[in-house]
Amino acid sequence: MASTARDDAGGSVIGFAIVFISFVFRGFIPASTWVWLVVLAVGVLLAVKDGISGLDVVTLGLAGFMIVGSLMSVADTATDAPDLTLKEPIPAPAGYGFRLDDSYQASTRTYRSEPIPGKTANQTVREVVDYYIAGLAPEWTVIERKEGRGLWAWAQCAGKFRQGDTSNGIGIQVYADLRSQSSTVVLMIQALNCGDDVPGWPSGEVCWQGPV
Repeated sequence: MASTARDDAGGSVIGFAIVFISFVFRGFIPASTWVWLVVLAVGVLLAVKDGISGLDVVTLGLAGFMIVGSLMSVADTATDAPDLTLKEPIPAPAGYGFRLDDSYQASTRTYRSEPIPGKTANQTVREVVDYYIAGLAPEWTVIERKEGRGLWAWAQCAGKFRQGDTSNGIGIQVYADLRSQSSTVVLMIQALNCGDDVPGWPSGEVCWQGPV
């Protein structure tokens, strides 16, 4: 009987120690939430495997407090994360025969034009970006507009836009694809995060595309 009592007490002490150390050092040791939950589960199982004593009640209460806090933190992070589902404020420009590519992503859509003569590709690329600059409602602010050239693209042009004071933004990338005999213009539209100080996300000073 004495030996059994000592074993029970040992399990309770070890379980309490695991949970208490997790409580104290969690903020100093970077680890995923599920890792800490597994550690807590081990501590609780050791504490209650031979019945619940007075120390086990303390262990269960401390573990429960940590679990509830972890779940609330995960819920808050999910709530604060910006919605990067693309909502196109205006349709793709007409007159170029743009067709939506078969590949689909919630945050990105890619259009490809009908064949365009190579000599007018540069002009077309600029026209498409300028279409968005002129066509978006006044509440949309032009954050960035730039031009360049790529290895397989004769011309490239891009723009970033923010909707008023919200975190909603879109990015436009347009380039002339000259890898075939007849050139086409590719239009990529992305949902951007333009929010400020969103936990786990970079600063909103420059709109950017987050993980999908």
